[in-house]
Formats: sequence, structure tokens, C-alpha cells
Amino acid sequence: MKTSDFSLLANLKNCELVRYSFKDSILSLTVVGDNEEGEEIDHHDDEEDHDCCEGLNGHLFTLTFTGVKEFSSKGEECDNYKTITVEESDHHLKLIYEGMSFDGPDSDIELSFSYDSYSVKYEGAIQGPEA
Repeated sequence: MKTSDFSLLANLKNCELVRYSFKDSILSLTVVGDNEEGEEIDHHDDEEDHDCCEGLNGHLFTLTFTGVKEFSSKGEECDNYKTITVEESDHHLKLIYEGMSFDGPDSDIELSFSYDSYSVKYEGAIQGPEA
């Protein structure tokens, strides 16, 4: 496992959940990381000590967990989520998000699962609308 992958997982609390999907023991989380305006980001996938969440400014990542067991999801789906809690222990994650909904009631969501392995894919910078 690359250090860069571990860094993203360790810094998951600094990223916001966009969506998740679970099917056939595979869980995909799409997350976005932001930080202070004006900070630079430099992506070098071959660097072992690169911190994926360092310098993020609207950058999208997909985390794919395989061999997922004991998956549970509590709460209702919302339009976007802010990370409240990330608890990690020996191939087990518990993630709690504050959900915000545009058309209905807000609802926190809790994801809990064990996994065999995971990978991280950088999806690119998010391009905001022109002002």
C-alpha cells in the first residue's frame, strides 16, 4: 500500500462525502477535499511520501473498499455531507456525517464496515462556475 493512499484514509476527516455505493462486497466513497484559497497542489502518483489531502482545493477522490463485511448504514440520504467523525481500527471504519438536504429534513448518516483492502483514485479538480 502506498503512503499516499494511507494519508488520504488518515485524513478522511478533512474530506467531505459526495456519495457512496455498496454492491457485492465493494463499497465506493466519493469524497472531496478543500482547503484555504491560494494553496498549491502538486500531484505525483509515484511519490511514496505524498499526502493526498495536503493542499486540496476542490479535488475529487474515489475510495474503493473491497471485501466489505458487516456493512451498515443508518440515516437518510441527503444532498451533501460534512464529516463529523472518522474512527479507524484494524480494517474497520465508522464514519459519521452531518447531512444537509435542499428539499427535505437534514439527516446525519453513519456508515460502519470492515474491509480487506482499499484503493484511492484521484478524479481531478472540481471546476467551479465562472463568476
